[in-house]
Amino acid sequence: MDYICIGRNSSKNSCPCDDPLWDRSVFAETMQTKFGLYCESIWLISFSQSMMYVGLLVGALIFGFLSDKYGRLSMFTMSCLILAVSGCLVSAMPSATAYIFMQNIEGIGTGGAMITAYVLCIEYSGLKHREIVTALFHLPINISHMTLPGISYLLRHCDDFQLALSIPVFFYVTLRWLTMESPKWLMDSGRIDEAVTVMEKIAIFNGISSDNIREQIEEYHAQHSTKTRKQIKFWQIFKHKKITMNVLYMSVIYFLCGMGYYGVSQYIGKMSGDIHINVAISGALLVPGSIAAVFLLKLLNRRTFLMITIILSGTFMLLSICVPMHLSWIRVVISCICNCFFFMSFIIAFLFTVELFPTSVRNSVLGFLSVLSRVGQITAPLINSLPENASGAVFGVLGLIGIIFCYLLPETKDTELPSSLDDSKLLTRRGTSLELNIAIT
Repeated sequence: MDYICIGRNSSKNSCPCDDPLWDRSVFAETMQTKFGLYCESIWLISFSQSMMYVGLLVGALIFGFLSDKYGRLSMFTMSCLILAVSGCLVSAMPSATAYIFMQNIEGIGTGGAMITAYVLCIEYSGLKHREIVTALFHLPINISHMTLPGISYLLRHCDDFQLALSIPVFFYVTLRWLTMESPKWLMDSGRIDEAVTVMEKIAIFNGISSDNIREQIEEYHAQHSTKTRKQIKFWQIFKHKKITMNVLYMSVIYFLCGMGYYGVSQYIGKMSGDIHINVAISGALLVPGSIAAVFLLKLLNRRTFLMITIILSGTFMLLSICVPMHLSWIRVVISCICNCFFFMSFIIAFLFTVELFPTSVRNSVLGFLSVLSRVGQITAPLINSLPENASGAVFGVLGLIGIIFCYLLPETKDTELPSSLDDSKLLTRRGTSLELNIAIT
């Protein structure tokens, strides 16, 4: 927020300053005005945002590992509880240090909830519905992105705004009593009775017979040897060259997607001055990408679709910097199209990941890759500190590099979710069908 230093001069944001008069025309109170952050202490504002990103990174990693061990639903509930409590406490913190610390905890809860919720949804879904569930999972995120500036417009005080976002999250803690654990995780963890109970409830809800569900699940479980059924640790996947290379390829893709999506979002934000309009437009422009992904995921192979979105995102970014600076509206439109393709790349990468790796490490790998995405996100502001055309060129060129790593990945379309490392190793660039004798939904 801008300020004028009383008693010195009328210029904006001058330093040193003992008594700032804040411009409250947009917001009544922010972290900056609440704790008096300006001049020598202004760096704490960007530091608090960075610590939120660090929390997202840590949360995705920690809860990725924990959900593979203790279950998706339990860790989703725990993540939401941390998010709700810490979010409410942020508004009550008495100092900037305490505020930043609690924001970091809030980020941990957010990162955990996002990862566990996505994997839980995918493992609920049958093979033929996996693509549409993946795309529709991101649509509410787009809608919430669009409505966020409306809440901010109505609640101009940072504490009121924080509470309005945090209190409703307590509702999701109750989902533990309203929904069920992933049947896929229960089956591959050897918890057959619980898996049968869940699948019977699903069958009743869907209006189909549940008479032979136990027999099917027991047959599926029996056909997997002790070796393939054994629960592996995340670090054990690096003993296998093919799986290790797949992790490496996806790591680069996640880094580039994180850097590109968040970086171009910030890049677009620099082109307009109204913060509420910026956030609303950036959210609205992602909705067409999510809707298009519903249909394109059905039509195209994973590798093909991911390569197309990455090519188009990099190309449109490079096209935008070729447009003369005085045609700013054209540059904005092209950059928004670029960001839409970066977002679609994220959608495909999420689905690709859960289809590449076995159940016992699926969330761990997704959490690890999300860390790489957050690292890319953290580097984005550094790139945006460059001149406009230079930062656009970096985003475009680095985005195009991802094509190489997409090509090296195996194809996973129309395959059952792998239960073991052996299943993952069967995947090839031409695709394969993992012949399982039971479809879990």
